[in-house]
Amino acid sequence: MLVAKIDGQNVKVFDASNGTLKRTFSCSLFKGVKSADITGDLLSITCGDGKIRVYDIKNGVLKRTI
Repeated sequence: MLVAKIDGQNVKVFDASNGTLKRTFSCSLFKGVKSADITGDLLSITCGDGKIRVYDIKNGVLKRTI
């Protein structure tokens, strides 16, 4: 299982079973992080600009901006 931690303008994704940092995502260009949610292999981040960015956690690729 993966968990997300909002850390300032970044979201850090950790493996919950061992605490290993898997990847870091940033909203620094978009006025910071407001919320984050993990569903399967996808991370949804709501940034301060009001847009939701959906990333593939495995490869870090931005899949969609809503």
